[in-house]
Amino acid sequence: MVAHSKTVVFFSIALCCATQQLNAQYNLGFDEQLTTIQIEDNAMLYSNPTVGGFNTPQFSEIDLNNDGVMDLFVFDRASNVVRTFLFETSAQKYMYSPEYERLFPNNLQYFALLRDYNCDGKADIFTYHQAGFRVYQNTTENGDIQFDKITDKVRSNYGSFETGAFVLAGDVPALVDIDGDGDLDILTFGTVNSENTIEYHRNLSQDLYNHCDSLVFEVVTQCWGNIQEPPNSSSLVAVNCKGVVPPQRGQREHPGSSILLVDTDGDDDMDVVIGDIQTDDVVFAVNIGDAQTATIDVNQQTNLFPNATNPVKMQYMVSGYEIDVDHDGEKDLIMSVNNAIDSSANTDHVWHYRNTASVGKSYVLETKLFLMEDMIDLGANSSVAVMDYTGNGKLDILVAVDYRRSPSSFTKSRIFLFEQKLNEVFETTENDVAGLSAYNFNGATISLADLDSDGDKDLLVGDADGFLHYFTNAPNNGTASFTLSEPQFMSISSLGDNAAPTFGDLNGDGLTDLLVGDRTGKLFYFENIGSSSNPNFNASPTISNFGGIDVSDFCCTGYAAPTIIDNQAFGNGLYIMVGSDEKRIDIFEVNQNLSGDFNRVDSLVINAGNIKPVITDLNDDEVFELLCGTEGGGLKFYDREENVIIGKPGISNPANHQLSFRVAPNPASHEVKLMFRQPISGELRIIDHVGQTLFKTNIANEKERHLNLTEMRSGIFWVQIRTKQAVYIQPITILQ
Repeated sequence: MVAHSKTVVFFSIALCCATQQLNAQYNLGFDEQLTTIQIEDNAMLYSNPTVGGFNTPQFSEIDLNNDGVMDLFVFDRASNVVRTFLFETSAQKYMYSPEYERLFPNNLQYFALLRDYNCDGKADIFTYHQAGFRVYQNTTENGDIQFDKITDKVRSNYGSFETGAFVLAGDVPALVDIDGDGDLDILTFGTVNSENTIEYHRNLSQDLYNHCDSLVFEVVTQCWGNIQEPPNSSSLVAVNCKGVVPPQRGQREHPGSSILLVDTDGDDDMDVVIGDIQTDDVVFAVNIGDAQTATIDVNQQTNLFPNATNPVKMQYMVSGYEIDVDHDGEKDLIMSVNNAIDSSANTDHVWHYRNTASVGKSYVLETKLFLMEDMIDLGANSSVAVMDYTGNGKLDILVAVDYRRSPSSFTKSRIFLFEQKLNEVFETTENDVAGLSAYNFNGATISLADLDSDGDKDLLVGDADGFLHYFTNAPNNGTASFTLSEPQFMSISSLGDNAAPTFGDLNGDGLTDLLVGDRTGKLFYFENIGSSSNPNFNASPTISNFGGIDVSDFCCTGYAAPTIIDNQAFGNGLYIMVGSDEKRIDIFEVNQNLSGDFNRVDSLVINAGNIKPVITDLNDDEVFELLCGTEGGGLKFYDREENVIIGKPGISNPANHQLSFRVAPNPASHEVKLMFRQPISGELRIIDHVGQTLFKTNIANEKERHLNLTEMRSGIFWVQIRTKQAVYIQPITILQ
């Protein structure tokens, strides 16, 4: 079981002090499991308000807590994040349980489907890797679930030679026992010679070993069912199969499709459902062959699936997943989108069809908001700001979204208001603050500051094109009222796309300066050369690439979203907290020399994409919380028990600094070197934030030690050296 308490005993009672200090440091004490904010809509409380939202979710079943009840694993391909939900039998619903998310590999990408390939009753992971299948085996025995990588490339015999079974990054393949022999087979669209037809990779585990615990495949046919799907089409065409040809390189026309196999008529063979990357429906056709040799009848194909009354229809690339949602022993159907490129639907886009049949399938639409009806999900790419909007002395939350698309409507950026009532419950009271939707902005990111020194906060909106737009606030009976007074604020230019503004006094002159992040992951500093009541900024940045900061792991897609921290609760320094699309928030200390490079002093691990953070004290208890917008269009919220100083030392005996050590490089990727001030002996561990040991070895009278990190996942961890005298701890960031 995963521990739910705030303080986790990592090692022994003798190490209590070091353990508590380590636990407090991780993520500056911010903990998603502590509490959550209460949010209601139409007097109904959301049960899972701060999941973070869904864009392109994929669904699988797994028993997360080893209680014999199947829970839910959700992988969102838009940001490559995992969401975990426990099924509560008493309430008959799924409850968000983020404590399990860290237990899954963090390098899942494009698709992550859980299937029990070795028949041990535990769900394993199939995911994309270099045009093939990477597989992790579920090796859980007791306690937390665990996964071990089995292969980076599932191989298959194409007749003339064996190579990796091909899968396109844009596809969702079918992983199912097609021939009914008890082992897991694969259906996937092929390469150039078979890109619009379906390759059938038959598992030979039962044939060769009389059990199902191996991944040994052969290509039976490259046109399963004798059909092909023309590019960007919701139709099927009958074809005559050719011989099996090994994968080839060349220009492709097939951009992406999903395959779902279901036995809709109960005749023990698989019928097919295919969604295409550029269409808003699926095509369904019946198998009139058998389990061994499929023949899909194109004359019986239809786009009215799962039923003619409520056929699924949403943009784009509809994909289906069989899940026993109500735990009645019959597989129900979840349908959602899987095109993460072309502005797909991001609300009303997770449809749950209940299966009412015991033989075959008969689907009835239950909801178009499966799980989403219990969370805040306002569209895509949310950003947040906090102010007393209504003048009642309570802080309210403003949430801007890039765009909002349902299967039947599309709106560009808008701002939602969550008003805090006197009972500390937030309620949705406005859905278009400042009338923002009328201006047709894309990619709105918001920030607040009293720019005209009139005692109320004004609004600055950054957009996807890199422009800023200034809204003055003229409160009406104490309630904020924003009016666009200066589009393309002060003609500020020389920014990249996706401008993310924030304000603060960066040069110590008492005036409010402007700091803007952009899509590349860099920051731009604009010095206020005006006054407190009449700020003025040059059109070009005072300093480009401010602080030498670049939060992108690779070129050009960091989506830097800064916030400035000048708050004694975080220490005496001036800091910049930068959200990014890299599942982390980096914290930099501002130097007196603003033209120099800033040191990164901490990083927070946040399981979300396109993170836009703000620091706030919503309940006015003087302990500051972290609130984040996300790529999924929702919110992530992190409370803590006490304020934690940025850069707090990581040594259990601070007076004994001569035995401290350095970690370099940090961040590290493939290898890291530990350097000690004097020879040291003891036990070395790398541990995560709940005390799980990821690596352990001994050191003997050494002044330095090299560690290979190639098998480590990305994240922020702790290097712990335990000697006879004390425990010494340093953070390490691993980027794979």
